[in-house]
Amino acid sequence: MSGIVILGAGYAGLAAALELDRHGIPFTLVNREPYHTFKTLLHEVAGARHDPHTYALSLKELFHHPTSEIVIAEVKRLHLSDKLVETDHGKLAYDTLIVALGSRTATFGLPGVAEHTFRLDSLRAAMELHHHVEREIERYQQTANPIHLRVLVAGGGLTGVELMGEWADWLPKRLRERRLPLEDLRLGLIHAHAEILPDVDHELRAVAQAKLVERGVELILNERVAGAEPQAYRLASGKRLEAGTLVWTGGVEAPDLLKEAGLPVDARNRVDVNEFLMARGADQVYVVGDCARFTDAHGHVLPPTGQVAEQMGHHLGANLVRSAHGRPPLPFVYHDHGMVASLGPRYGVAEIGRHHATGATALVLKDGSKMKYLMHLGGPVTLLKRYRQWLEI
Repeated sequence: MSGIVILGAGYAGLAAALELDRHGIPFTLVNREPYHTFKTLLHEVAGARHDPHTYALSLKELFHHPTSEIVIAEVKRLHLSDKLVETDHGKLAYDTLIVALGSRTATFGLPGVAEHTFRLDSLRAAMELHHHVEREIERYQQTANPIHLRVLVAGGGLTGVELMGEWADWLPKRLRERRLPLEDLRLGLIHAHAEILPDVDHELRAVAQAKLVERGVELILNERVAGAEPQAYRLASGKRLEAGTLVWTGGVEAPDLLKEAGLPVDARNRVDVNEFLMARGADQVYVVGDCARFTDAHGHVLPPTGQVAEQMGHHLGANLVRSAHGRPPLPFVYHDHGMVASLGPRYGVAEIGRHHATGATALVLKDGSKMKYLMHLGGPVTLLKRYRQWLEI
């Protein structure tokens, strides 16, 4: 087997694969799971907004040509000199390799964080986190120990804020359903800086902070996590905060196997790529999404977001189509379409260029981005089928 091999069916890898599939160009897509996950919506899974399975799309449903091959396997090692990919189900040869393996939550070597906290980096992890919180509610019901209703999320970026916003809506409802008192419910968001959501405008940060506080979230700002232990975070200031649920959302990093393969990586294992998304110094190896370290014309390194990943994957796929027709590749240029942060199912903040939106208007924009993505993945059928499952009744 050779030709184009794509590693990973996240936002970047899937976008590249769909572009090739539309033009009937053969490729092999390798993914650990038989589905694509809406990773940017995992906070909704943790908050039980919808059935978890609606946040995954079967890969088989998305491709239409017999030349589009799917291999369900976990990538173990890259042998670049031999142009081979080693998986847990054997080796694959390639002529052109696209690395789109996504990222994992980085713990930065902080003691106990890997062992004692939950991360929100896969559908399975989001489901496990939700089940854990449900068990903690049951333990509170049995013991009346308030620690079981204490939740701490470390990291005030988009993931942590959206998760806390979701829980600020869902957990009080869940306790009322079980006829449990709300007095012992404690939601805390730990952030190392003075303001949450560092990548959005100051005014929107203030709105998001006020909305979280209004809904009972304690913002623990200017505090760095020094480590974790069973049912407690230790802060650099010396404080010890106890909770039955500890979540870590402090940043992401690419897989170690990229560094082990000899690719040029930064401190977070992201591969340095050129304007065509090709790994520097590697023959016919492209890297996209969270695995790529792309510096734009202004000297800014693009962040590891779903929007960046999808644009990279689509652009690379289009370039490979151009190559198949004897045309030269085009350099990648990122277009920022804005950011929307949901603070639960009924409120959000959005920044689209110089325009700001809050409340239900922001959520309409987020719903619009969901619809656009579903349309891009599978056309009207996928849009109608999946979006109906997400509609709020």
